[in-house]
Amino acid sequence: MIINGNILAEKILDKLKDKKTSKEFVAILVGDDPASLSFLKQKEKVAESLGVIFRLEILSEELSQAELESRVRSISQEEKTGALIVQLPLPKKYNKVPVLNAIGIRKDVDVLNGETTSILPPSVGALEEILQSINFNTEGKTAVVIGPGMLIGEPVAKYLMKCTKKLLILNKGAVDKESVQEGDLVVVSAGVPRLVTSEHIKEGAVVIDYGYKRENGKLTGDVDFEEVKEIASFITPTPGGTGPLVVAKLFENFFKLVD
Repeated sequence: MIINGNILAEKILDKLKDKKTSKEFVAILVGDDPASLSFLKQKEKVAESLGVIFRLEILSEELSQAELESRVRSISQEEKTGALIVQLPLPKKYNKVPVLNAIGIRKDVDVLNGETTSILPPSVGALEEILQSINFNTEGKTAVVIGPGMLIGEPVAKYLMKCTKKLLILNKGAVDKESVQEGDLVVVSAGVPRLVTSEHIKEGAVVIDYGYKRENGKLTGDVDFEEVKEIASFITPTPGGTGPLVVAKLFENFFKLVD
């Protein structure tokens, strides 16, 4: 069965539409990467639908590491800033960790600054929402996470480590069929189109695809959707799967922080 992320996201956003705040949702983009700008435009559209002030700060790649950290810290500390995100990936010259750590914990809707917080990372919130919607109980199950990146794979793996019987974490270059086939739940965020095919997935597994890549003008995920949907009990498509849900959870976090 196909999991419709748009419907799940809309339910979350509908609950947020009555909330009001004068605080701003601020996004920092370093450079002019077209893909990053496109993702930020999607977030701006959601903000507008909720009546949230969205401010995009485009910073020059000429800034030094120290200057960028200082600018992020300064924007985070502004009274009108309710939440702050730094769009990833940053240009390669920067060390992203201290840049993200410059976001104050009370403004960090992405939950990337390394401090303990009372909100879930949006990727984890999205996964939790999906699993609840299909009544999937992780207790006693084996989960496989492919692509342990900072935004998706790492926080998802930390979450699943606490609630599954067994967790396998695989790098995108080490996706062996036998390991992936152990998964009752397979979460993929490797950034490699169609990395996971039907031969990797056991009958009845749940497959959650966070990957996205534009090929020939179309978005595609890390899972070969047409193949795997015939084997999986539940699967997210790309687009229309995890993407809108992650954005909805981002704004849910925003309202939790500004309340």
